[in-house]
Amino acid sequence: MLRSSVFLVLYLVAIWQATSSLCCAGLATSTGKHCKHVFDSRVNKSGIFETNQLLGSFIGASIGKGIDSSVVVQCRYEFEAQQPERIQIRFHDFNIPTENENSTRCVEQDALHLLTEVRGKYDTQELFCGAFLPKPLMSSDQRLQLQFVGKYPPKMTNKVQYYGFRAEYKFLTNFGITSGVQQGNECTFVYNSSDRITGLFHSPNFPGYYLENVVCNYLFYGADERIVLRFTFFDVEGIGTCDHQTASDYVEFSNFMSTDRKYSRHCGKLPDFEVRSDRRFFRVTFHSNDRFVANGFRALYTFESTAPKNTGVNLELGENSVSMQSYVANRSHHLVVIHYLLLTIVTVVYAM
Repeated sequence: MLRSSVFLVLYLVAIWQATSSLCCAGLATSTGKHCKHVFDSRVNKSGIFETNQLLGSFIGASIGKGIDSSVVVQCRYEFEAQQPERIQIRFHDFNIPTENENSTRCVEQDALHLLTEVRGKYDTQELFCGAFLPKPLMSSDQRLQLQFVGKYPPKMTNKVQYYGFRAEYKFLTNFGITSGVQQGNECTFVYNSSDRITGLFHSPNFPGYYLENVVCNYLFYGADERIVLRFTFFDVEGIGTCDHQTASDYVEFSNFMSTDRKYSRHCGKLPDFEVRSDRRFFRVTFHSNDRFVANGFRALYTFESTAPKNTGVNLELGENSVSMQSYVANRSHHLVVIHYLLLTIVTVVYAM
């Protein structure tokens, strides 16, 4: 009797596990269609995920042939990185209907949810919908979770016929900064004039939100050059003096590795501006806290030479010109002396 009971329990557990695996594999059920995908950096460092994997069986099917017109579709996307990696998501296609045609508001039952863990429970941190590509997302640690919730067929509120999204994931150690030479796994990047004399640099995950509690250093090394920075976008959360008392994030400039009192901290939303170094070395430091985030900054750097310009042929012509003037001046002087001597001789002869 006991042995039969054990077999019965094991049989029920096996059925439950099989049912769960079918559900997570994305097979249709009577209450809707659900799936779950886990992306581990130990398997792949990058890849593509999209809603077509979930909606593919619906495409081209007739609503009148066994598919409810209000089928709920859901899929959880879980990303697991290894230290010191972070997860970045970039969208290539995106269209999920908004509340109505004249609204930008998302409906929870038809949106992409960015989830955050609070006390062991995942809650929605942000909703994404509409026909515009969301800006890049980056995790604050080694985990990131998204959940798509929708209905099929969708109730479109715009003229775009595509429904759902297509995105690329990457497990990164460079904070989403692709210029300069990273120093180890730290958020420190070096720019040498011997490599490039001009280029772009930006805050982590730009143009998406930058990370909380991060300090990034951008170190510029010139030869006989000075460094010129032209900021074409600047939106760093902060006010006033951009210090700790105002709980501000900020960007700091210095001609040294230490603090340089010549330059004030920059924060807030600023129009285009320019900063110049006094020496062949320059440091830019971006500092964020755990309060609020913004889109950060983007700037163009240029190494400008301080050596005198070589005028080439013009300089030689100038020297020749000076020599000719000296020759003409000396010749004129000699003629004046000769004329004076002749005049003196004539005067003496005439006196005799």
